[in-house]
Amino acid sequence: MKKFIPIVLIIAATVLFVYYTSQEIYSLKKISIVPGNSHLENVQITHDVGATVKWTAAVEKISIIKTGESAELTNIQFNVPEKEVTLKAGSGKYDVKNNAIEIIGEVIAYNKEFQVKSKDIRWDFKSETLKSNKEVVLMGKNVTVRADSIETFEGERLQLSGNVMVVYR
Repeated sequence: MKKFIPIVLIIAATVLFVYYTSQEIYSLKKISIVPGNSHLENVQITHDVGATVKWTAAVEKISIIKTGESAELTNIQFNVPEKEVTLKAGSGKYDVKNNAIEIIGEVIAYNKEFQVKSKDIRWDFKSETLKSNKEVVLMGKNVTVRADSIETFEGERLQLSGNVMVVYR
């Protein structure tokens, strides 16, 4: 009888070990990114083509919205190294289906020659267009331009509309 006690203890310990190990493996299978319940923090994104970095983004928090088709962004910084442009905003919403971002609230974009301020802009990554129907202010070294709205085309051309005012210093 005494010879069977160690064998029974070994079998019991093995059964307990297998049980707890299987529970941990089972719980790992439950891990997934679930819209509405998941978020990412301190995200760094780099988009490059070949050896050239086209743009980078830093986002403090990305919350996936319940439908999974969009995400809310908090504290955004977007850089285009080739043009030395930096954009900063407090919050935004990324539309996964249309590959576009709506930045909500004040947006500041700048490089060494100018600064642009506006509110509530939309950037379409496919067409490389930016649009805002809110007041925009462009400030350069010797000029300030104000307008009711702004739109860019293919990341190059710029159109200001409505009550455009140019002040030279």
